[in-house]
Amino acid sequence: MAKTRWKRSLLLAATGVLGASALAGCSGGSNGSNATGASGASASAGSSSGGEKVQLSFETSVYAEAPHKKAIDALIQKYNEMNPNVEITVHGTDYENFWDKLTTEIIAGTQGDIVQVYPENIATYNALQGDSGAFVNLDDRIKGTDLETDLVGQELSRVNGSYYALSNYAWGTTGIFYRKSLFEKAGIDPASIKTLDDFKAAAIKLGVDANGDGTIDQYGFSSVVGSHPFVASEWYRLVARPVSGGVFFGDGEAGPYTADRINVNSPANVWAAKWWQDLMSNPQATPPGTRDKKVSREMFWNGQAAMIMDGPWFIGMTKERDAKLMDDLGLIPQPDVVYEGKTYKPNPHNYPLVSMISQNSKHKDEAWKFMEWMASPEAQEIIAGSGMIPSSKAYAGTEAYASANPLAAQFFDFQDKLYAPPVMDPPIPELGTLSQTLVNAAQDMFVAKQDARKTLDKAAAEMKKAMN
Repeated sequence: MAKTRWKRSLLLAATGVLGASALAGCSGGSNGSNATGASGASASAGSSSGGEKVQLSFETSVYAEAPHKKAIDALIQKYNEMNPNVEITVHGTDYENFWDKLTTEIIAGTQGDIVQVYPENIATYNALQGDSGAFVNLDDRIKGTDLETDLVGQELSRVNGSYYALSNYAWGTTGIFYRKSLFEKAGIDPASIKTLDDFKAAAIKLGVDANGDGTIDQYGFSSVVGSHPFVASEWYRLVARPVSGGVFFGDGEAGPYTADRINVNSPANVWAAKWWQDLMSNPQATPPGTRDKKVSREMFWNGQAAMIMDGPWFIGMTKERDAKLMDDLGLIPQPDVVYEGKTYKPNPHNYPLVSMISQNSKHKDEAWKFMEWMASPEAQEIIAGSGMIPSSKAYAGTEAYASANPLAAQFFDFQDKLYAPPVMDPPIPELGTLSQTLVNAAQDMFVAKQDARKTLDKAAAEMKKAMN
């Protein structure tokens, strides 16, 4: 019993950063809850035994972002038009607080009927209710069906070989967005940025005293260098993982997940940390003390920075912010990394949002019907409005989608032609603790400018202790 209490306390402290390295499109803003309902002509989802409406709660971290809120509200409105006996309530909160809130709810057994997370979160949260698990095993609903093969990231939704989530919303990976006008003014051809060193040189050249007052007020690359978890994830997604194969475990974050395989202080990761320290300390390349991703994005939108690392969701966010900026928005892939004479292709996360059904739900079948409908072409067309790429390969792979979403469609080309297979976070219950350790180390290295090797050696010792 004492061991269980210790583990839960540890996860309470750590899971607040879970997913902070996952979906870069979700930070800032806040929202309590929202109920969306509409009546329609036909019902297919059924009702409760007493003839009352079936009440379902849908819990998600992305509802705080305007494009996601718009898409999710439209999904629920459409579903309720078809199923007037079902009422779905969306619970949203700001991204940073969502994960602590979800941890507390799962331990108390009060989580939503449907909970939307990222694949690397599944094992951690499912384990919070012991051997029985917090969420429903979906093997009988997914295995052997088209859902198993048509949805991007569905293979990532397994724990110990079984499916616990459906990849029924959307996905994205990362690239480098840039302001066309600032590149043109600096005389930089975006196509010339092939390697990480090309990227650094461009960032330095783009950082200028735009106002002529003797201080740098336009930076090349807007990156998080504060207390936000992105201080770690932007570094390891852009530099460390391509050369080391994994910041937690080697060989593409593969198992066995044992203490002796902790990889955070490998020579390649130490080199990557020193490279990033050099970039972060350059006064022209990146702004000092950027507290979080929201500030970083605002600097880009305001023309104070020429480049930002982000995913397809950023397209929708930019359009919501100021549609006129779309004409000045360009996109290039993450650059190759040259380390010890060898060239490594970028291997950024593939970030599908996946949905799980709570073991405590009174309406598991109705929850599944809504989740399954979300993967339909009709729903996927609505989801496209979120700014992410819809999960259905059949839908998102059409010429019509590419024509309507040309910038987002470039991410398909990046993955197919320029990127190595994506490396995901290890799907283990200890991920929350490992992630927090890495965030602490990144703050020490990139904010406090402490020695990279000593810092990562310390982080490795803490990670090994957690794995033991």
